[in-house]
Amino acid sequence: SRSSDEERKWLSWPEYLGCVESSKMNLEGLILQHEKEHNGNAQNKASTKKALSSQRKIATSYQHYLILALFACIPDRQRTIRELDIGTSFVKDDQSDSWLVKHGPDHYKTGKTYGERVLTVSKELSPFIDDFLVRWRPALKPKTDKLFVQPRTSNPLTQDSVYQIVARSCYKYTGKRTNPHLLRDMIVTHVREGNASEKELEALALYMGHSIHMQRTSYDRRTVAKKVAPAVELLQSINKQFKR
Repeated sequence: SRSSDEERKWLSWPEYLGCVESSKMNLEGLILQHEKEHNGNAQNKASTKKALSSQRKIATSYQHYLILALFACIPDRQRTIRELDIGTSFVKDDQSDSWLVKHGPDHYKTGKTYGERVLTVSKELSPFIDDFLVRWRPALKPKTDKLFVQPRTSNPLTQDSVYQIVARSCYKYTGKRTNPHLLRDMIVTHVREGNASEKELEALALYMGHSIHMQRTSYDRRTVAKKVAPAVELLQSINKQFKR
């Protein structure tokens, strides 16, 4: 069962997805406001400075949305999000119009066990990633090929940067400071509370870079009562067959 500290940070998976959607709506509002204020206006020095400031604000908000959204479709360790390297570990597959995360054995914690892997980003995110790269990311003046950078320094995000982005975003929309590691527990618990087949659970474990045993013992945060409920229902169902 979850500790009291985790309980204060825990979101159901639908609540987290609501957070992602709220972040997206916030971003779209900023872009709409920027276009109203700055598109087609005569650019004097003051208005240019204001437009650049607006672009940086949007680029920062865009990063927050994409980080939350990427965690939703690739519930991996935060290192994966931090180290997305444009053109090497993060590439566009033109045939499927999807972005891919490509990992060698040294690129993730359990790589020596599971070897090379390719993680597919939801196709729905492709236009947003494309838009961020072409139109908004340059405003952050990145000093790196990493997809995401710190707005103030233009250097790659740190472990703490990603932690704070997730925690503050979730707190903004839900009042709970969820962290990147809990997201992995949340999706596994959500899936195991549903009707996923053993085959699907094994596939999810492999996709997340851990064993089915690890999925059961470390990431599944259902109470014992919830875990055994199917067995109780099964026994009741069997016993009913023999009642007159």
